[in-house]
Amino acid sequence: MINGLFQAHSGWRWVAMLAIVVAIGYGLWGWLTNQRWSTTGRRITMFATIAVDIQLLLGIVLYVSYMIDGRWSAYSASVKFAHPLMMILALGAIHMTNVRVKRADRGKFRVLAVGAIITLVLVVLGIAALGDASRIYTMSRV
Repeated sequence: MINGLFQAHSGWRWVAMLAIVVAIGYGLWGWLTNQRWSTTGRRITMFATIAVDIQLLLGIVLYVSYMIDGRWSAYSASVKFAHPLMMILALGAIHMTNVRVKRADRGKFRVLAVGAIITLVLVVLGIAALGDASRIYTMSRV
């Protein structure tokens, strides 16, 4: 079960990162070309938020499963604490972006672009906290 959960968490990362990259691209495009905000922007923002929500939920279930199974004793503090902390910060960043986009009268594209960039940076830093930068590109085992 834990291996399947790990694969789901590792695989869904690509969906979440793609959703964030699409949000960055859409935000930059709209900001730089002075587009009008539409339901497409709302949907992209919401999908990126949901994708990160699912990723964190999978990560929490995996984290608890590792604790129950006693697997955490073999891992460094970076894996046990820095990675989850960075991912929680990324979740906070995408949720703040979502709320600020909804509330903004002007500059929704700018808010989306900047917030999604911050989220992506936090995700990449969180993956790097695992200790092997190649994990950003692979589905290697923790």
